[in-house]
Amino acid sequence: MNRKLKQTAASLVLIASIISPGYSVYAADGPVPTEQVQAAVIYPLTDVLDVELKSVLNEHILEGTRLGVVIRMKNNSDAITRVPDYELRVKTNEGTEYTLQPSAANVKALQPKANSELSYMAVIDRTDEVTLSEIHWTDVDYYVFPKTETLITSVPITGAVWSGNDMQITDPKSVVKWSDSFKIPSLLSPIQYTPVGLNKESTEQGTVYVVQLLAYNPTAKRETVPNFQIDGKTAVKVFAGKRVEEQPTVLEGQEGKYIHFAIPTDQDTLLESLNVLTKETFVQTGMAQQYFIGRLNIALATAVDSSRYPVYTLGDKMSFDSRSELIHPDVNVSLVEFQMHENADEGSRNVTAKYELFNKSDRPIAIPAFESTLVGSDGYEYNGKRQKMATSSLLPNSGMVVGYSFTVPVSETGEGLALKVQDAQMAAPFKTTIASYRVSLQPENKEPKFNVYPFEVAVTSWNISYRVDTTTWAYNYKGKFFLDIQRKDAIQVDPNFSQLKFELYDKAGRLVGTATKGFTGPGRLVTGENNMTFAGTSEQFDYPLTVKIYDVFTTTDGSESKRLVAEYTE
Repeated sequence: MNRKLKQTAASLVLIASIISPGYSVYAADGPVPTEQVQAAVIYPLTDVLDVELKSVLNEHILEGTRLGVVIRMKNNSDAITRVPDYELRVKTNEGTEYTLQPSAANVKALQPKANSELSYMAVIDRTDEVTLSEIHWTDVDYYVFPKTETLITSVPITGAVWSGNDMQITDPKSVVKWSDSFKIPSLLSPIQYTPVGLNKESTEQGTVYVVQLLAYNPTAKRETVPNFQIDGKTAVKVFAGKRVEEQPTVLEGQEGKYIHFAIPTDQDTLLESLNVLTKETFVQTGMAQQYFIGRLNIALATAVDSSRYPVYTLGDKMSFDSRSELIHPDVNVSLVEFQMHENADEGSRNVTAKYELFNKSDRPIAIPAFESTLVGSDGYEYNGKRQKMATSSLLPNSGMVVGYSFTVPVSETGEGLALKVQDAQMAAPFKTTIASYRVSLQPENKEPKFNVYPFEVAVTSWNISYRVDTTTWAYNYKGKFFLDIQRKDAIQVDPNFSQLKFELYDKAGRLVGTATKGFTGPGRLVTGENNMTFAGTSEQFDYPLTVKIYDVFTTTDGSESKRLVAEYTE
């Protein structure tokens, strides 16, 4: 029987993307370039039924080799049409044929002008390599002897046959560069996807990579994001991913939303690429077997290059991903302090970042509880500990400062650092980056004055006195500091705002005593004379004494963040 082939071509319409700090997003009204995808070949099965090859599986399992085929069938008529009782067989390159069993979930008839997917499977007792070449629909008449077989339609297997999760996707048409837009082959969905974020997080359950895709609906009607999976790959291992969003993601016409996939990995895993897979189902004797077919491979850049982040100037307003609702549009966020100092006692270094949140509206706005991550010069990321705060909202036309503390190794040079601002709600329990910048550390303070934003403090003079306890012969110390304190207007100060911690050291570098004073509340620091008693004693008096002044604040986990702001020696 002579059958003519009908071929339909689909085109992928991509919306131009714009590059914003640390992420890529679609421009809703941007230019529309096009990119051709592989055409779908359709074969006539009957006068009114067409078939299209969707998926082919050829996988080694414990029982032998599992062969699976999924067909998409379309009824072109105006009436309900029964699915013919043809046998579906696969033919190998050596000429052997295997009959596949239909899924119990396959439809028996198709509605007019409707599509349906039909699944077939068989497990054969072969452990050698099997190469599939064709799919046959065969009409078998069992009511005559001997039975007769008539070949109805033969479909060549020209595309890749999926052999399991370890299979490498090498077809150039199926390899996508990072940040390139794509549609998922085999799915009847117009939704386009763009990779925009990949974060590596350390959780209580282990290391997890979080992949962020922008899903965009280019049509005028509502569409639902179909189910698919993203796996992470190294040269020798595959790590299965799982969709973070539990509820279906619905996109209105011309709308884009983020979707996320979590990929648990080993601790030191460095992913080289991602596989995009779709799920197929075969039902037999009431039990459903599910398997995945690889469709695309997304290449990842393995080199660490901090220069890919836009350069940030201290005090500038930050730009955020407009799709995140965490930070209100009327709140300006800027970085006002960014310094590093060595913590010799703990064998580490501490980086402190302080953000100003300014409410430019005429009504109170809730303080956004964003996360901040530091990207080191070697590419490793360090989670910030947020300052504990009692205030919940920003006053109209007023600002507030919130600090973050990062502990980094002593090997950190401070060159090429980057900061990420992250939304911990969008893809909870994982974080989503909504802004990232390359930031230079502020130079070490050499002036007699220092900043604890919004305060500027100058030490005009100071002295340390001591008293000897004749009972214990221990030395007790008191300090007198004359300060000039200036404060920036329109900046609120939280009750848990930074304090100044004065640490007194003898000439051998031993800590003698400490005193802490705040900028608010009873006994606060003032312009003029400030007296304090150091908690701690020494058994002998050593000269000279050194005073180190730290900016300290308590983080949400109860730890103390310290930043050295001044050091004086008698």
